[in-house]
Amino acid sequence: DLDNHQQLILAAAEVMIEIYMAESALLKAEKIVKLTSEKEGEIQVAMAKLNLFNAIEKINSFGKEAVLYLSEGDEQRMMLMGLKRFTKYVNNPNPIALRQVIAKKIIAESKYCF
Repeated sequence: DLDNHQQLILAAAEVMIEIYMAESALLKAEKIVKLTSEKEGEIQVAMAKLNLFNAIEKINSFGKEAVLYLSEGDEQRMMLMGLKRFTKYVNNPNPIALRQVIAKKIIAESKYCF
């Protein structure tokens, strides 16, 4: 009954949107690095990493809401462990440093240059 599960559908849609946008940003950055150089694509890579960091945080939040709605007890605990496993980083990025790299480029150009 979809009428009673609108927020669950919204959470699933938001997760799919975040995954699509993160993948698109990563592929675009990868393409720029291949076509130019690692130095030339440094800003795009920083933006893609920051976007991925933010996307994973949002996916974790929406996923947690869905799990808490759908399950309880041991099943809930296991599903939350699975969510944590799939939304963790092995090498955490430094979001503040990434924002600083991006801001430095914008300040140097004196405009939004992307």
